[in-house]
Amino acid sequence: MKNPSLRPVSRRSALKNLGILSLGGLMGSSISSCNLFSSSNGGKIPTLTSGYIPILDSVPVIVAYAKGFFEEYNVAASKPTLIRSWPALMEAFVSKQILLTHILLPQVIFLKYAQEVNLKSIAFNHTNVVAMLVAKELNGIEDLGGQIVGCPTWWAPHTGIFQDVLRKAGLKPVVGKTKDELAPDEVGFRVVAPPDMAESLKSKAIAGCTVSEPFGAASEVLAEAKLIKMSGDVWPDHPCCQSVLLEETINIDRDWAQRLTNAIYKAAIWCHQNREELAELLGKDGGGYFPMPVKVVRKALLDQDISKYGPDGTGAIMHTHWDVKRVGFMPYPFPSSFDTTMDLMKRMVVDPSSALPENIRGLSGKQVAESIVDYDLAVNGFNEAKGGEVFGITGSDEYKREETYDVLIKSENEEEQPQ
Repeated sequence: MKNPSLRPVSRRSALKNLGILSLGGLMGSSISSCNLFSSSNGGKIPTLTSGYIPILDSVPVIVAYAKGFFEEYNVAASKPTLIRSWPALMEAFVSKQILLTHILLPQVIFLKYAQEVNLKSIAFNHTNVVAMLVAKELNGIEDLGGQIVGCPTWWAPHTGIFQDVLRKAGLKPVVGKTKDELAPDEVGFRVVAPPDMAESLKSKAIAGCTVSEPFGAASEVLAEAKLIKMSGDVWPDHPCCQSVLLEETINIDRDWAQRLTNAIYKAAIWCHQNREELAELLGKDGGGYFPMPVKVVRKALLDQDISKYGPDGTGAIMHTHWDVKRVGFMPYPFPSSFDTTMDLMKRMVVDPSSALPENIRGLSGKQVAESIVDYDLAVNGFNEAKGGEVFGITGSDEYKREETYDVLIKSENEEEQPQ
């Protein structure tokens, strides 16, 4: 018997519950409104269509096309379509207007369990990538008390990790309050679209934010914001976006799905090994996939200077022995990371209209990983790309890891400085 707590909700309601629903005109380019599995094509796999938001979370999808890896694995593919918002991206995916995309892991969980969308993660599209910043007038995290900050959506790793950083500084994340209503130790959260973060910081509409790169780097350059924490300094190599396919797509031609997965893994390895070239490929004055210049993308991919961001700088990197990167490209979806994700989601403070449903709250990370990830495709893709060799994990440790989660902050009080 079906669990009544798993009743599906409408697509519009599910997107609203994710805190990301907005109205029309959201796609950067036109996408056919037709169902790509309509009877007119006999239910066969057509040319691969994909969509992306211009954040570093997306890049293996882009690179698999741009560097010819789809073609190498005999997957006919059209150029990925730039889509400017999460609701438009997920709507295009769920309605089968695009077959492949990247979706934030908490959103994948919502789609699976709140809307009963049968989808599968085939890879981590990237790791880390989350920037936490304060306006140029502020000195650090503790100055955010009594202030409003922006997050890209309620259910993003960004939001939860930023809230943990604030708690470490003795601050309390809240929602639904204006700045005048905030207590001195409260920080008010509101959803701000990633492209609007820099301008919102510059105009003082928000005093801080958490956002995916390269919008973090763009905020440093355009708004002179201070990067006060990289998410990889809290949870090293944590998952964020997943490469996802509908189960229906996989089941039509599993061999095709494996070849597509192989291309994604090869693309992730290429990104890991070719960051300078990747910046040139993505920037608007290079390959043109992103709306920001190469210099901003390069900063997001390569600038983790300890003298600038370490304990003697902004404090964005306090675990100096971790070799923290702003963004990583380890593609294998380690099961252990789902436990940490579920723990993070259960303590996140979000708008009540987007509260975590009880049927999701009761899930373990093991249950989620087994349900969401297609590990046959993932293991084969990782092996085909020689991922274990590239990342130095072989033998019995190749498909497992222990998660580390530790918040260290740079305090304005000398006696509270971490040792």
